[in-house]
Amino acid sequence: MHSRVTMDDIAREAGVSKMSVSLALRNDPSISKETREKVQEISNRLGYIPNRVAKGLVRGKSYTLGALVGGSLHDGYINQVLKSAINYALQRNYTLTTALTDGDTKTESNAINKFYEMMVDGYLIFHCNDVENYRFFNEHKIPHVMFTKYFDELDCDYVVCDDEKGAAMMTNHMIEMGHKRIAFVYDYLHNTSEVVNRMKGYKNALLDNGIAIDDSLIVPYYKNDLYDTNFLGDNTELVSCLQSDNPPTALFACNDTIASLLYVTLRQLGHNIPEDFSIGGYEGVYLGNLLNPPLTTVSTPVEEMGEIACKLLIDKIEGIVDFDTITKVKLTPKLTVRDSIMRR
Repeated sequence: MHSRVTMDDIAREAGVSKMSVSLALRNDPSISKETREKVQEISNRLGYIPNRVAKGLVRGKSYTLGALVGGSLHDGYINQVLKSAINYALQRNYTLTTALTDGDTKTESNAINKFYEMMVDGYLIFHCNDVENYRFFNEHKIPHVMFTKYFDELDCDYVVCDDEKGAAMMTNHMIEMGHKRIAFVYDYLHNTSEVVNRMKGYKNALLDNGIAIDDSLIVPYYKNDLYDTNFLGDNTELVSCLQSDNPPTALFACNDTIASLLYVTLRQLGHNIPEDFSIGGYEGVYLGNLLNPPLTTVSTPVEEMGEIACKLLIDKIEGIVDFDTITKVKLTPKLTVRDSIMRR
């Protein structure tokens, strides 16, 4: 393996000092044009790559961002956010490293501590719903931006989708398709901001259309192990709702993963979609287009979310945006109509 080319190597061949090489590579006018061109030619020929770690030590930066992901990568949603963030970070000469915490707050805390020891410059955060893990960031003025969800009790930067608006879009669409009995199906993250806001949008749309809120139609779906084929045993509340004397005709799932699991559950119960029950989702990941019938969903601008969150984070790190200036971005979703909702 060839050893890494250093500025000492370039200086030796160019017959100048290491400091002159450093200045020449930065195109500093204090170095003659002839020397700058000579140093650049030697640098290119030898394949010199700047040592970003050394550069960071001089400037007190690591040029590394940490992404804390309190979920999984199986549904494509987080993948798309991170892909966009990584691409943007590279444009700004930063790299992004990711810690998957799988919703476990202790793992999340350990990841925060490890990233802190690594001297990452800032954090992109998809949190595990424990605000105590993040008060430290504010107290120590550590740049961080949350995406998808945030804490009401913590004043910090975030980039999310306008989930209240998106949920109202889906509920209004179901009502326009003739549905009056619409269930809202949520997962174990029911108390996080995105699910809370989606439920709020659902309820507001019902009331705006003169439909009373029926709490029996707001039901959980429990499925932590996606490899377990027992879809019915853990969801007796949902099954009771579906088999009641006055069942819903449409199910609004709080995300596309839950919607896909509802497809399996309903078919295990012997039902057809959308003839027996219509289903709507939220997030707009690729999964919805693979279902049969394809899923009507609320599509969130996830790639835009990743880029905006990363830009805001780097701008804070570099002082372009003052740390004490709090930025709260809500991106506009859109309704993607497919075949999973049937007119009544």
